[in-house]
Amino acid sequence: MVDAVSLTIFIPLFQIATREKNAPIEKSDDVFLEVFNFFNINPTVNTILIIMLASFMFKALFRYTDVYYRAITTSIFIKNIKKKLLLEISEVKYSKYVTINFGTIQNSVTTEIHIICSAFLQYISVMQSAIFVIVYIGLSFLTNPKFTLIVIVGGWLSRFLFKSLYKNSEKLSNDIAKKNNKLSGLVMQQITNFKYLKSTALMKGYLKKINFTIDDIEKDLVVLGKTSAKVMSIREPIIVLFLVIAIYIQINVLGGKFNSLIIILLFFYRAFGSLMTVQQSWTAFLKYVGSITQYVDFISDVKNCKEENEGKEFTTFNDKIVLNDVFFEYNDQAKILKDISLDIHKNTTLAFVGKSGSGKTTLVNIICGLLTPTSGKILFDNNEMSSYNIDSIRSKIGFISQETVVFNDTLFNNITFWQEKNDSTLKRFNEVIKKVDLTEFVENSEFKEDIVLGDNGVVMSGGQRQRLSIARELYKDIDILILDEATSALDSQTERFIQDSIEALKGQITIIVIAHRLSTIKKADKIVLVENGSIVAQGSYDELLINSETFTNMVSLQEL
Repeated sequence: MVDAVSLTIFIPLFQIATREKNAPIEKSDDVFLEVFNFFNINPTVNTILIIMLASFMFKALFRYTDVYYRAITTSIFIKNIKKKLLLEISEVKYSKYVTINFGTIQNSVTTEIHIICSAFLQYISVMQSAIFVIVYIGLSFLTNPKFTLIVIVGGWLSRFLFKSLYKNSEKLSNDIAKKNNKLSGLVMQQITNFKYLKSTALMKGYLKKINFTIDDIEKDLVVLGKTSAKVMSIREPIIVLFLVIAIYIQINVLGGKFNSLIIILLFFYRAFGSLMTVQQSWTAFLKYVGSITQYVDFISDVKNCKEENEGKEFTTFNDKIVLNDVFFEYNDQAKILKDISLDIHKNTTLAFVGKSGSGKTTLVNIICGLLTPTSGKILFDNNEMSSYNIDSIRSKIGFISQETVVFNDTLFNNITFWQEKNDSTLKRFNEVIKKVDLTEFVENSEFKEDIVLGDNGVVMSGGQRQRLSIARELYKDIDILILDEATSALDSQTERFIQDSIEALKGQITIIVIAHRLSTIKKADKIVLVENGSIVAQGSYDELLINSETFTNMVSLQEL
């Protein structure tokens, strides 16, 4: 507005200041003289220069505020949208999470959000410049309505030329966003499976697959750039063409004078500059709109699969966990679990055994609340699991799998999960370290409990990583400890130690074990044999040897 006012006022003001003494006062000048008289200001050249300087300083203040405010809002926007996305992902059902392309998650959090921010900045630029266009054309219309209408009609006709180009840009942008998600997934798989690809000489073949996707994206980017180049190159000549036509009609058809158009042309010069910014920013926005579409679709999909987390707080159970007629299937497919009925008594050790794919892990995931039974009930002391806040149940569960979870942080933070270090937390830390025999590892380290473990615990052996996993769960003060083939990848000596550590907990907490090595569960209070999603036998180790031919054969195959 200050910029528009400067154009509207300063030109007539200079005419006033430089007008001969007895020259007649034009109508437009009379308005400005009245303003000057009202404020008791003498309209001299020096006065106008001071006003001009003050006006532009005022404009500079607005510009500083605009840029600084934009930096703040951009930062807040990126921060909030990242937090929102990560929160939505963290609350999604586990059954949905395992179907999500991890490349989409990584690309959304690290790349797409910044592209979305750029898109919004371009969109705001469109709005901001559009306001300039409206102001300048509005002033032009007040000065010469006929000439302004001719130019507006010409500008409106030009939109049909750009419409197809904009539509093509939007389609390419969507395609590029989808392919970037695919590329992120491929790169993550390369990193995850690096050892296998390297050791089997398949890395080059996999790189060909990645490079094909990269080339495909680059082709789309080139086409998108070509489309943008067309828009940017023809925009100005078209605008000038319609302006020339408007001037020709005004002078040769309507009989107007060119000098009467000077101020209007000045308005249009500024308006066209802003209009070019509108089109340029809109073109840039369309380059990014695919990322917005991908984000909206992704976040909507995740929201629709949000996990319900309401109900009363779970503190502990006193008697047993009961699975009553539990069935489970994925998406109306073949049943994974069928008619599971089982009692798990407090502070007992229960083991699930059976072939791979028999349903053992699915059964454990249901006990953890990661999966919801298709039918049937899970009871904690006669209270249905669904009546509790599921996170309050999980807070009492420790989970150790074959794939150990080690964060690239200190040993203390890995075990305490970033609790504040004080006398109390250090005491508890040292107690659990001693229980799992990691004391020597700590004492031999220069940094003691502050030793950084590296990616996936690279400074530790496999056995030490498993001990760390046990220590983390013991630190939590849990009621239930679940071990999903936790010792299957360890050597016999380390396995024996982990087994002794677990047996030392027997009778203190409820332990649920999934095991392929039957030697690790000989002392379990109950062993449950699972076949094809059903429980076919249960009892102690000795009872199953007598009553189950399948279990006896399994023992024989492992030469126990």
